[in-house]
Amino acid sequence: MQNIVLEWMIYGLLFAGLILETAIDIRKQKIWIPAILVEVLLLSGLNYLLGKGGMLLWIVSIGTGAVFYFISVVTRGQIGKGDAFLFVMTGSGMGVVGNIKLIYLTFFIAFFAAAFLWLIKKTRKDYRMPLAPFVLTSFCLLMAEKLLYVFL
Repeated sequence: MQNIVLEWMIYGLLFAGLILETAIDIRKQKIWIPAILVEVLLLSGLNYLLGKGGMLLWIVSIGTGAVFYFISVVTRGQIGKGDAFLFVMTGSGMGVVGNIKLIYLTFFIAFFAAAFLWLIKKTRKDYRMPLAPFVLTSFCLLMAEKLLYVFL
């Protein structure tokens, strides 16, 4: 029972962090790195208490962030450097498989939003769309899936 409570505390903390980062990303098109660093430490510590943490979680979370940071540099900011830190945070909270699902779902939803904006709204090709709202949406969908699995 304690493990379930701890696991949902992790998800709640991650949800709070994603809401904060989404609000900042929408308003300022920035990710607040100090909040992410605090979240990563807290989430990693809680996962360690849960028995899911350790060096592998750190390596995979930071490795995921490093890959997206590299992509940001190569694409000259098409995916922001702050978004790389955002995926480090989600990896610290959701683990390896959860983060892979989240990343896939994030870009799947963002693709359809971008297609809608481009085809229907006729936005320009250089329009910059914040990614954090799509990360938050994906997280909420994955949590809804978890809740459905628990109750069904």
